This record gives sequence, structure tokens and C-alpha cells, in this order.
Amino acid sequence: MRIQKAFLGIALSAGLLSAASTASANPPADDFLNPQKGRPHLTLMPFIGPGFRAIYDHRFEIEKDMSEVRTQVMGTVAVPFAEVSANVDVRFFLNSLGGGVGYHNEWHTLQFNPDPLTGRDRLGEPKYQGTPFEDPKPGRADLDREARVIKDRNADYKKEAWTWFEGRWQTVIPGYGFTGVSTLAVRQDNRPDVTYDWENATVFSGGLHLRWEGYLFFRSRNLGFMGPALRAMYVPRHRVEQSNYIPPNNVPLLAGSACQPGVPIAGINCAEKYEVEFQFGIIAGMQPNWVSSTDTLLLRAFTSAGPHGQLMGTHVFHVPLQLLVAYMVDIDF
Repeated sequence: MRIQKAFLGIALSAGLLSAASTASANPPADDFLNPQKGRPHLTLMPFIGPGFRAIYDHRFEIEKDMSEVRTQVMGTVAVPFAEVSANVDVRFFLNSLGGGVGYHNEWHTLQFNPDPLTGRDRLGEPKYQGTPFEDPKPGRADLDREARVIKDRNADYKKEAWTWFEGRWQTVIPGYGFTGVSTLAVRQDNRPDVTYDWENATVFSGGLHLRWEGYLFFRSRNLGFMGPALRAMYVPRHRVEQSNYIPPNNVPLLAGSACQPGVPIAGINCAEKYEVEFQFGIIAGMQPNWVSSTDTLLLRAFTSAGPHGQLMGTHVFHVPLQLLVAYMVDIDF
């Protein structure tokens, strides 16, 4: 459910971007990518999820148009979770370095819970006794989209809370008629192992992970901005190392199936492995000038393909798609 910090961080380096010079009664539709005033303000952001985010943003200029410090305090409430975070970013010319710390409280945590007798997640169903070889189900060997749907149906979810810490490096590439943004983040996410992440619409375990996001905005003063969006994630996942038949019922459990390190299963070695997942899509936005203060309408859609495509997707959609629509309104102090 994340409205990515890349959206909010573009203005951090935007002082180097060229602004449109044509006079107009209203700001241009692509004003989100233009130089922003360094003033304290509150951003209110309802978004499809549904959810709501509020950001208190304050920037301190070090050297005019060259360097600054930006502080942000964010609070988010969405259907499955609430989160609060504090962030600091320092910009030097076209690059910025920053970090953040956050607390995440989730009341709809979907987690892979294998049965010690079979290694499969029964998705909230009763535990059957004497499962024969010919019936290797009931259950799933990974927390894929279908498994999550069944878990929801059987109310197989719980409430969890954890902290996270993040460092990030962002580069803005200005050009004539376009703006590129690249953000590399490393995060220590203290989530439970093998759980669904609502913000990135995929599954991974707690620990250290990398996330890179790239956006290319083609700009128009009258229409706004639009372009391709890419996300690459390098995340820990727990996997069965070798295929085996689980005694006493000889239920097959294939290599690459999900597992929990804290659930011992006879003959199975559960190992943490880092896997790469690619997501791609489109991003677009404009300043509609629906209010007297600054406002921005944003849309972003991600999908995925490849070996981990069955894990990706906003849970309520049941397809490999993450769709976010946000409306941001700034209130100056």
C-alpha cells in the first residue's frame, strides 16, 4: 500500500530541474517536477487502498539551489496496517543521501504456516490425519496469490507489529522534456518470516533487503507527466533446499517450496535464500489545481513476470497487479 518515497523525494532534488517559463494563472500541470519552495508544510494524501497518509515536511537550505536538508514525519493508516516513520535526507547537487526509521502495526498479517507433518500450509483448514501419498494436498507449498485468497476466506491471519530501518541514495537526472529518478534503498525489516508485504505486494522474510526503483517522467506543461516505472528487489525468502517425501505418509515436498525456520520437519533443511524479483509498470500524474493550494494527482501501476510472478500482486485484486492512485494536497504554514 505504499505511495513510494520516490514520489515524495523527487522534490528533494528538483531545485536543479528547469521550470517552465510561460506565464499562467495556474501552475503548470507538471509542477510536481519543478523547483519547490523550501517551506514547512503538511501534505494530506488519501489513496486507493483505501488509505490515508499525512506528511509533515520541512526543508532547510544549506547552499542556495545546491544543497539542503529535508526532514519528514509520516503517518499512514490503510485497511490492513498503520505505520509511522521519521526521515532525513541531505541533497548535494543532483544526489541525495538519507534514511528513516519506522514502526509498522499490521492487523491482517498473512504468513506461511507449514504443518510439521507435511511441510504444507493448510491455510486455516483442519489438520487431517493420515494424509495418503495419492493426496499430497490439502494445502499449499508457498504463500502465493491463491493461498492468500484461501487464507483470507478461512480467517487465517493474525496481528503483528515490527520496526524497520532504511538508508537510501537518490539521483535525479534532469533533461529537456523529461526527468529521471533513481532510488536505491537498503532496509532492515524486522517483519515475521515468510509474510506478505502490503507495501511492495510480494512475499519475503524479515531481515536485510535491497530495493531499487527507477522512474522516467516525460513532461508536458499542459498535460502533466507520464513514463515507465521499474522496481527490482533483492529479498530474503526461506526455501526447502532438496525435494523429499515427508514421513510417515510420504507426502512430497519439492525443492524451492516455502518453509519456516522455526518449524522442524523430518528430512527437510529450511534455508534462507536471497532472490531477485522484478516489477515493471507505468507512472503518471498532473497538478489539477482543484484547490487553492498545491495539489497533485498520481497514478502508478506495477505488474510482474518470471519465476516469482505468482507471489506478486495487491491482495484484494487476486491478480499480478499493484495499483495506486493518490491525491496530494499541501497545506503551508
